[in-house]
Amino acid sequence: MVAGSVQTIAVCGPAFGAINVAGRSISCGTDVNGNPLYVTTMQAYVLDPSSAAYIDAIAQPFDYVQAAGFWGLAFTTIISLWLVSHGAGAIVNFVRRA
Repeated sequence: MVAGSVQTIAVCGPAFGAINVAGRSISCGTDVNGNPLYVTTMQAYVLDPSSAAYIDAIAQPFDYVQAAGFWGLAFTTIISLWLVSHGAGAIVNFVRRA
């Protein structure tokens, strides 16, 4: 499933690689320090609108509470299985030695 494509886009940035029209760069404002910004191009991976919901769903922050719950369940399950198998082994050894 393709989520997007690589496209050339126009952005407002420093003078490096500025787009020239009639020998002049196109100004688009200034930055915080007062340095001039010009229209430049760059390649970017642009998402397809139909896949935006999928990307947003998987880009959620890590939930430590849910992860701790899964880890606790897994740890409890492993310890329980070990205790059951240890008890079964004790019973088998008792029957074998009787």
